[in-house]
Amino acid sequence: MTIEPIGATGVVLYLTPADLEQWGCSADSLTLQQALTLTREVCAGSGIPLEGAVEIEAYPECCGVLVFAHTKAQGPLWFIFDGLEALMEAALVLHGTPVDAGLWWREGKYYLALPSGAEGAAQVCGEYGGSYPQGFRPEQGRLIFSHYALAHLVRHFLRLHL
Repeated sequence: MTIEPIGATGVVLYLTPADLEQWGCSADSLTLQQALTLTREVCAGSGIPLEGAVEIEAYPECCGVLVFAHTKAQGPLWFIFDGLEALMEAALVLHGTPVDAGLWWREGKYYLALPSGAEGAAQVCGEYGGSYPQGFRPEQGRLIFSHYALAHLVRHFLRLHL
């Protein structure tokens, strides 16, 4: 069995035929409900929380089952960036994608809050910064932009470099 996090809100799980046999099923007989139950239990045992509504896709083959699971976040998705360069790279990639994100600074790090429906932007931010699943308490940092932070950064950055 292999389990890997995907961004801030998902995992990919590979179950071998031997793994499935331990659960009393096979790749051919595994139902989506069984795949969901199994995924939740495996993730909980691995310390990867799958809280709230979970959407899964299961792909059975003769060599096992590949399961993709994504949660629908209840609150903002938080990301931490070690420096302005990484944050700007994410902002430039997302340029033209309106995302109502807030941005805070604390102790040399940038904290970005994306709305729960911004899974695409979350994937990009996960490539340049780190997911911060425990959340950030805004009162502990200094607010930079309360809304559309990425667009503001790109606009100010481009104006400075023209």
